[in-house]
Amino acid sequence: MSKSTRSFAVGSTICALALVAGAAPARAELVAGWDFSQYLGDGTLVIDDGSLFQFVDTLSANYSSLDPTFNAGAESAAFGTMYIDGQFGSTAVPAGTGAEQFLPSYSDPGGSLVSNLDGPVEAFGDNAFDAHQILQFEGQPNAQYLAMAALADANVVFEADRGTPATGNWILSFGGKTQSGNSSVAVEFSPTGTGYTGAGTANLTTTDTRYEFDLGPAAGASAFVRLRFSVSSPSIPVIDNMAISVPEPGAAGASAAVALSLAACARRRRRA
Repeated sequence: MSKSTRSFAVGSTICALALVAGAAPARAELVAGWDFSQYLGDGTLVIDDGSLFQFVDTLSANYSSLDPTFNAGAESAAFGTMYIDGQFGSTAVPAGTGAEQFLPSYSDPGGSLVSNLDGPVEAFGDNAFDAHQILQFEGQPNAQYLAMAALADANVVFEADRGTPATGNWILSFGGKTQSGNSSVAVEFSPTGTGYTGAGTANLTTTDTRYEFDLGPAAGASAFVRLRFSVSSPSIPVIDNMAISVPEPGAAGASAAVALSLAACARRRRRA
């Protein structure tokens, strides 16, 4: 085999590997996720903190790739919070009054939406949502198969905070459906919790469906996602298994390297 032939063969192999790498999905880091299993049950914003039952209008994340134990449980709470207390443009839901616009729901069938159960699974060994044994082992008193239903117009805000600036774009995914008919949920993004910009709309139907949105550049350590529910009876929207992610550290550099390799392959093919 001549030197030029060997060079072409090696170059072709590198090009093939670059194409495979370019086709592979980018690895992501789940910063904060919620399966809403912390609530006591259907229709009530009550959690058990281990000593007493209490109405709450915020909810800590219970999944995160940054959680050093099983990517789920107690340590995940540091990386995310859901707000329905009026903060960051959320609706102040009157927990415990019977007039709540946003509540836990036993979604049929099974109590939990399944379309985004694998939202936290970014690597071998990661736990999916509804990992109740892990959550209880980590000290979560309740572990219910619950989704969240909007009974009236409401704005719900989810904050993810990885502690240090991220690279790439923030990504949101969740499962959604309606109890009947169709409903639209507007998705908005802000790096600071003010000045939200639209990121798209989830058009919910009675089919349990996974929705994913590219929220925009991760310029800092935090992301605020606001879901705007516009509810018209009887089309009650239901969401579950919220996941806010960013590319894994180094993924952006790897993508750039693949792009350079593909460009070199294109030049080699033109010369050939």
